[in-house]
Formats: sequence, structure tokens, C-alpha cells
Amino acid sequence: MQAQSPIDDGLDGATLAMSRRSRLARLTVVCLVAAVLFIGFGPFPAFIWGAVNLIMECWLVFAEAAFARGVRWNNRALIRAVPMATYSAIWSTMAAYCWINGSPAMQFAALVMLFGVMIEALKYAVTTRLAFIVVTPIPFAALVVTPIVFGGFRGWELAVILLTLAGLAGYVADAIRAVRANARDLEATRAEALRASQAKSAFLAMMSHELRTPMNGVLGMAHALASTELDRRQADYLDMIVQSGDGLMAILNDILDLSKIEAGKLELETVAFDLHRLGRQLFLFWSESARLKGVELALEIDPATPVWLSGDPVRVRQILLNLVSNALKFTEAGTVTIRIAPLAGRGVEINVSDTGVGMTEEQQGRLFQTFSQGEASTARRYGGTGLGLSICRQLAGMMGGEITVRSAPGEGSTFRVALPLATAEAPPADVQDHVVSLEGRRLLVVDDNRVNQTVARAVLEAAGASVAVAGDGRDGLDLLAAEAFDAVLMDIRMPVMDGIEALGRIRAGEAGRRDTPVMALTADAMSGEGERLIALGFDAVHPKPIQPAELLHAVAACCSADRNAPRLREAG
Repeated sequence: MQAQSPIDDGLDGATLAMSRRSRLARLTVVCLVAAVLFIGFGPFPAFIWGAVNLIMECWLVFAEAAFARGVRWNNRALIRAVPMATYSAIWSTMAAYCWINGSPAMQFAALVMLFGVMIEALKYAVTTRLAFIVVTPIPFAALVVTPIVFGGFRGWELAVILLTLAGLAGYVADAIRAVRANARDLEATRAEALRASQAKSAFLAMMSHELRTPMNGVLGMAHALASTELDRRQADYLDMIVQSGDGLMAILNDILDLSKIEAGKLELETVAFDLHRLGRQLFLFWSESARLKGVELALEIDPATPVWLSGDPVRVRQILLNLVSNALKFTEAGTVTIRIAPLAGRGVEINVSDTGVGMTEEQQGRLFQTFSQGEASTARRYGGTGLGLSICRQLAGMMGGEITVRSAPGEGSTFRVALPLATAEAPPADVQDHVVSLEGRRLLVVDDNRVNQTVARAVLEAAGASVAVAGDGRDGLDLLAAEAFDAVLMDIRMPVMDGIEALGRIRAGEAGRRDTPVMALTADAMSGEGERLIALGFDAVHPKPIQPAELLHAVAACCSADRNAPRLREAG
């Protein structure tokens, strides 16, 4: 069934939300009217007025709470119409009472109140046509009947009043039509934008798979080739291949991260990590690039900085890698300095300073915008997509922190990252600090791509494992039925039988052991894919392109892990 537009959802959603937002203004007006009634007619009318409005407000609170709990009423039209008509009748009756029994000032106030009710109906008509049908006629009838019956107008005066009311009716009807048309157009535009966003997400998911699959072959075989005997020139060429592949993967990951953030699906991990070690790794990673460029790279860690923090080390590293990369990119000579210090209160403050080209205030204003760089010539001279800083700022915001910049043309730039992360206890010695051996393990790789088979086989056999391969899920089941394996590395998208169906058959006992550990190898990098696969029964998820060290640790964990404690290993 097609989802109902918010424009016509009545009390179920938009109208209730609009009523909730205007509650303060509505109660303020109710109090003002009560004061007018008290001054003009005494305490009793003011009391009745306040009591009736209090009852109606309690009804609205009840309706909002019920909607929040997911309650949906069968007779929706009646539920919508009754409170709307009641509110309209209360205000219209009060206005008529003021006209009939009040002074000229009270009669003027009555006219204002009736026009106010019609304006309120105009506001709610954006979300439901029922508001116009139920609310508007009552104050309009009071506006017609009260001056005609109780105003004492005759002859041409009465004709003028009737003509004026007829014009008002036409104006209100036309205003309602225009407002409804605009609301429909806005809703259609919103729906079109949502469809475009969904199409973009589907396209990115597809492109992620299509790009990561060949990149898995390129980088995987490059890593395998690096373990063979090469002369100096061949090693240099291979290093260029790996660097180019890593650069392409960095761009692809930036685009995917941006899509995840925009969709609100990027999730942060919370684990204990060694900040000092992360800083030193970062320094070593960029030190050679800085040396070759003739730039001095310095790392300063305040002794008071906590060593262990609780947060997402992958995303913290991503932020710092991007900032240091930018600093080196825009610094032709001089120094790039990384300073790590405690943040006042809790957390850490990291400053990345350079003596590079610097930026104007106008350039700084658009620095963190998506696909934006300092100026048009920047992309031509230095390259880049303009995504990195935008993603870093959003990642810092998701951690409760911020990124700020201080810069001036020709004086360099300083980026300050404030991350209010909690301190943590040092965990037990990390198993990944040790060399992984799969000696004696029998593993099955199920993948329809021969290059991917070769890559996985080379990595696993280098760690001592015995590896068999299958080209699709059906062949994999046949091999599992014929012999026992310590673990299965399963591709997801395959012809004949895909990885998900093959997993279901394994768990159903159609291929030997039901509890054989099965790791998903997937090039789908969109947020939630890993969690979805874990929920389907996979023991772990590893992304493509394969990272040899991470894959070996993940396979070793799968082979030795408790079957009741599946784990998720997914690239950030």
C-alpha cells in the first residue's frame, strides 16, 4: 500500500506536530482572552473559558501520546473532526458572546477572534483538507449571523455587510486553494528528492561492489607479488601500483562515507585505543613523504595527555590522516607539526600546524563544504576531491567534538581538533600484535571471481593454511559435504547460488557441519551491510579489497571463536 502523504495525515502526524509546536502561543492567547472576559464580564465566563480549553488541551496531549506509542484509531475521520470542530465552536461561541453582550471594544475583539480562528484553519489546511471543511464554517457562520441578527443593521448597511462577507468567503476559499496547491508541490518535491537520494544510495552501493571487486584483485595481487623476489626497479614499480590503488580506494571510501553520513547511517565504534601509539604511527606513516618533499615533520605529545581513550580509533585516525595529508600537500617548505594535548575538562586536543600557503577568510568560510576547496586552482594544482575536510568535521561532530581552523595567506594554517573522549583502561595485550599462523587449518574460499580466489589463496597459504576454492555456492556446498573445513570465506554475490543461500543451506545441515564458521567477503561497503550479514548467520564480515593482515586475524578469530559469540569485522 502506498504511504499516505503527510499533507493528508490529519491528527496522525503532521497536524499533531503542528499543534504541539503552537501550544505555547495558543495557551498564551487563551490566557489573554480569559483576562478580557474577566474584565468585561466577570470571573464566571473567564472560568468556563479556561476550563473548556484545559479539557481540550488534555485531549491533545492524550492524542499526541497515543500517536507516539503507535496507536492508530479505526474511525480516523471522526477522531480528527471532533476536536477540530469543538475548538472552532468554543472560540466562535466565545466571540459571539462578546459581540452580543459586550461593549464596542468587545465587539471589535470578537471580530478579531473570529478572523483568528479562520487564520488558524488556514494554517492547518496545509496538512488536512478536513480542517477547512470542519473549522472554517463555524466562525464564518458566527461572523454572518451575529452582526445580522444582533447588530441592528438594515437596508444598504446590511447589503454592504453581506457583500463584504461574500468577498471574504471567496478570498478565504482562494487562499485555501493556493496554500493547498503549494503544500502539494512541496510534498511532491520532497518525495522526488527522497527518490533521488534512494537512487543515489543504490547507485553508490552498486558502484562500491563493482569498483571494489577489481581493486581487490589489483591490490591483492600487488601484495602477493611484494612477497616474491623483485629487483629494485620492479619493487619501485610495484610500490607505485600499490600507492595508486590506495589513492583510488581513499577517494572511493570518501564518497561512501559521505553517503553514509548524509543518510544518517554511519555508526561509530567505541573501544579502548592507545592515542600515543596512534600519533607515533601517524608520524612514521608520513615521515618519509615529508622527507622526500623537504618538509620537516614534528610530533609533540604533552606528557599529561591520557594514553588510552574510549572511542573509534579508525575514525580518529581518518581525521588525523586527512589533516596531516592536507598540511603536507599545501606546504612546499618549512614544518608541519602535530601537537597532542589534554582537552580542558575531558578528552584530547590535536593541533596540526603548517607553514604552507595559508588561506583567506573567504576561503576558510567554504573550506568544510562538500566538494569544495580553497579556490578553483587548488584542485588543478594539488588534486583532491574536496571531501576530506567535510567528512572530518562531520565525524568530529558525531564524536561530540569540533574542528576549527586559524589561517592567513602566506602564514600557514593551524587546524584544531577537539574530541571530548573519555579515558579508558589499557586492555589486555592485543592478539594482533603477534604473527598470525594458520598452520594446519583447512579453509574453503567460495568466490566466482578467479582473481579474488587467487588473492585470498595467496594470503591464506602464506600463513600456512591449506586452501580449496569453489566458483559458486553450489560447488562450495559440494566440497563442504565431501570434507571438513575449519572455516569458509564466502563471497555474497555469485551466480548459480549466492553466498546468503549457501549459508542458509549450511546452517540447515545440507553440507556437513551446521556450525562451520563462515566469513562473508563483500565489496558492498554501504552502512548496515555488515550488521545485516551478521544477523543472517555469518560469523564475521571482511570487506574487499582484502587487507592481508586484517584478513588473517579475522580468519584466525573465526577458527578459534566461540560459536555463540560471533563477531563483526568491517572496515570503517
